[in-house]
Amino acid sequence: MILKLYNAQLSPYAARCRMQIYAKNLDVELLEMPGTISPEEFAKLTPIHKVPALDADGKIIPESQIICENLEGKFPEPPLMPAGLDERVEVSLLCRLADLYVMTPMGHLFGQINPQARDECVCDQFCGDLEAGLSWLNAYLDGSAYAVGDTLTLADCALVPVLFFAERISPMFGYEDILARGPNIKAYYQAMQKDPIAARVIDELDKALNQMQGR
Repeated sequence: MILKLYNAQLSPYAARCRMQIYAKNLDVELLEMPGTISPEEFAKLTPIHKVPALDADGKIIPESQIICENLEGKFPEPPLMPAGLDERVEVSLLCRLADLYVMTPMGHLFGQINPQARDECVCDQFCGDLEAGLSWLNAYLDGSAYAVGDTLTLADCALVPVLFFAERISPMFGYEDILARGPNIKAYYQAMQKDPIAARVIDELDKALNQMQGR
């Protein structure tokens, strides 16, 4: 099977897929966007027009979580989903919390980074939503090195990129260390930085963010 991932190094959703790809040591060609193909050509491949998108022998699969589930089904070893139903539910819940209640408000805050063009009402709303989302996430973590069990899972692939951005953009909105407000999150993220797969993805995100900021 020939696999290609339409990728953007700074996308937390693409980073989720890369983390799984690295953990499974899959042979996947990373096609950097924009640049690999024109926006018009990409739009013909997927009406969603967003990265990541997986090309699996010509079949285009959008949405990071769906891509991860697809790869997990095709390449079950090493497993990134636990065997037990309860643990599998935990993984799915953490992915859902990360997407809906942490990444969604951060997505709105990305558009407010420039203080000179900032809408304070928008910032107040989504900073509050981000705090709430992190508090809910904190309630479902216990501070262990991995989100579920004692090995890497798809939950870690979802959480690591999201927490990277929470840590990096929150100081722009007056938070010294927003992750420290959730002690379980803080302990978890610190521990994950010692995992070689997670560390690789964090380093990629860090370099891409520095490049975007002209550093």
